Amino acid sequence: MSESTENDRAGIAQQWLAIAGIVAPILYISMATIMGLLEPGYSHRTMMMSILGGIGGLRGVAFNLGLVLTGALLIAFGFGLHRGINQGKGNRIGLILLVIAGLGLIGSAYFHCALGCVNVFKEPDFRGQMHILFAFLTGLSFSFSPIPFFFSLKEDSRWKSYRAVTLAASVLANIPGITLWITMFTTRLPEWEGIIQRLGLLLPLMWVEVMAIRLLRLSKEESLKSRFI
Repeated sequence: MSESTENDRAGIAQQWLAIAGIVAPILYISMATIMGLLEPGYSHRTMMMSILGGIGGLRGVAFNLGLVLTGALLIAFGFGLHRGINQGKGNRIGLILLVIAGLGLIGSAYFHCALGCVNVFKEPDFRGQMHILFAFLTGLSFSFSPIPFFFSLKEDSRWKSYRAVTLAASVLANIPGITLWITMFTTRLPEWEGIIQRLGLLLPLMWVEVMAIRLLRLSKEESLKSRFI
């Protein structure tokens, strides 16, 4: 196999990893929004998204499958971003955090809530406790994942202009995330829990979208260059 053929295949693989990052936020946000609208009495403002995974029938199954797919796409994107930025310690740590976040989504789907999430708060059982654990790992890892990449971006001239958005995502995402977990186990904010949870996930998802689009453009540019060298 020639070197150019190997480069072409590596470039195509990198583009698919970038596309995974583009699709993941769109899939998650669309899925959570639509499923919430379809469920009678559900409020995006006051209710956690975990409740959607405990709904009986096809809607609950569809939501949990969507979580699994989003987690897998997030992991794939993590490897793509790791490969697309000049290597460094922060880069590897960022990859690990994205992998943990993806696995957390998959685990929270497998150990999904019962109807109304009764098994999480009112009558906790093993499945409910595991759901909270995986959800916590997702939120914590996802919100902190941009920080290590922030330090790696300065080593790569192609990514330096993305340091500001990466730093903003890492700081802003942790404000609602920390607020949510503190209030869940102290003074609950039932009228705003849905909004707080969504903000904690929306901000890093937006960061993934921005970085994935940049990654796709760079991978396409690199593929074109390799063909003419």
